[in-house]
Amino acid sequence: MNDKKAVRVIGQGKTEYINDIASAYYDDIYRFCCFQTGDADWAYDLTQETFLRFIRYVDSMKACNVKGYLLTIAMNVCRDGFREKSRREAQTAGEEALDTQSAPQRDAEAEDRLMLQRALLTLPDYQREAIVLHFYQGLK
Repeated sequence: MNDKKAVRVIGQGKTEYINDIASAYYDDIYRFCCFQTGDADWAYDLTQETFLRFIRYVDSMKACNVKGYLLTIAMNVCRDGFREKSRREAQTAGEEALDTQSAPQRDAEAEDRLMLQRALLTLPDYQREAIVLHFYQGLK
């Protein structure tokens, strides 16, 4: 079943087709959230929230580009997650604002990945999103 038809059927209450959408796009959304946050566990939670919002708002979906719609939701979920994290950190005095990995990486490739993730986290949201969408999702 194509995406447009699946979305229409889901909007009519046939939720069994949600699995088709989730299995088709889950990995892409998870990778996007990973690159946005730099934290695999947090990205898992944000990916779950993305699909929950998709289910909740599938009736309001006007475009037929499901992946684009899911990436937009994921972008908003990540922004909400960063805002919530900032609020929690502001309430907890003396804690570091950025979450860094404490375990040293042994191989150079892993160190490069870590350095890239840290560099991405220092960028403004719109620049980080553009880089992640272009280089890791293959979008223009």
